Amino acid sequence: MAVILISTLTLASCGVIKHQYKLTIGIIGKGKVAPENNLVYERETIVEVEAIPLEGWEFYRWEGPVNDRLQRKTELLVDKQHKIKAIFKKISDPEIKIAPGGMISLRNGTPVKPRPGGLEDIQFIMLHAISDAAINPKNPYELDRIATIFREYGVDSHYVIDRKGNIHQFIDDDNIAHHAGLGSWGDNYELRNNMNQYAIGIEIMGIGTKEEMLPVLGVNANNKIRAKDRGYTEEQYRSLNILFNHLIQKYTIPYENIITHKDYDHERKWDPGFLFDWNKVYLP
Repeated sequence: MAVILISTLTLASCGVIKHQYKLTIGIIGKGKVAPENNLVYERETIVEVEAIPLEGWEFYRWEGPVNDRLQRKTELLVDKQHKIKAIFKKISDPEIKIAPGGMISLRNGTPVKPRPGGLEDIQFIMLHAISDAAINPKNPYELDRIATIFREYGVDSHYVIDRKGNIHQFIDDDNIAHHAGLGSWGDNYELRNNMNQYAIGIEIMGIGTKEEMLPVLGVNANNKIRAKDRGYTEEQYRSLNILFNHLIQKYTIPYENIITHKDYDHERKWDPGFLFDWNKVYLP
């Protein structure tokens, strides 16, 4: 446990009494916290605290009177003596469910193609967002509908994370999924319009801002989207971190090769969009 001892100090200067406090931060699991030093704060000071998980661990939540218990970085008002704890959980292999109807083996009647170089081709992870909002704006997250879209339109992804954080696999990792489409990455000619060969695709069920979705959905469907259906859930972030950790370690994928659909095609694609909070992503 990392401890910043609590004490209450009363200082008198020029007849003015100032109350000062120290802060105790405990740790459950394996990680670090900031600040680490034995610091003294005047009353009503707002202190930023951060929880930093060690390799193989993930931040779970704060315990105590912080502003947001689910954010790794949050704030605390030092108005009296406080005790807070950063809680970390060990990252385990993700629980992966098979997609409705089973793994996709045929695409428009043609067998799904394997990666030419096998698993060694896997060098990137591409992050997407998906929903059925264009057809069902008031009920956009039915997994069966996503499966139907994949099979009917010949587009798909290796993994889909639903709103409750369940991970569903549609395509085997060693097969090519049709998720990236046209695009480019830096000056690498081999990746131009060919990212599917080298990337694992992850779709998170989510909907962007009204501005992002207008050209995608049109006015009528966009206006029917409920506020709570925009953005992403805490359960999805937790599952995404577990899946990231699993794939990064399994295929030795460098952090800089975790990209978004918009990164690859910034002129036409929006996802995962402005509402995706990268502060909730922590890599091993």
